[in-house]
Amino acid sequence: MTTTTLPIEKRRATVRQLADDGLSNRAIGRQLGIHHRTVASDLLATPAPADAPPGPTSGDLLTPRLLYPLTPQLVQDLNVLHDPATGELPAPLARAIHEAANRKRARWMTLLREQAPAAPPHT
Repeated sequence: MTTTTLPIEKRRATVRQLADDGLSNRAIGRQLGIHHRTVASDLLATPAPADAPPGPTSGDLLTPRLLYPLTPQLVQDLNVLHDPATGELPAPLARAIHEAANRKRARWMTLLREQAPAAPPHT
């Protein structure tokens, strides 16, 4: 594989675009010929748009699963709210949940950026 060295700002913009398109850090690294940890550093250095969730960080997408159990009441409420014809939540409700999750993700990313050590200047 032949790789060309991109200027850092162009590389970071390319990494951000590929991540926003849903590629994992490893997939981006393979495509650009850089290490997946460099991809992660570039993503920390370039903020994601407020309305775009971060993409997956490595490997293939896994079967969706919840990290925390849902309360029986929440399960009942979601079952009542779903559209019986499609089995999906109404669009306004799904959008509200998605927007709340994106706000939380943005707060996590801000905290990660604040905790990341400053990169030494390039000479």
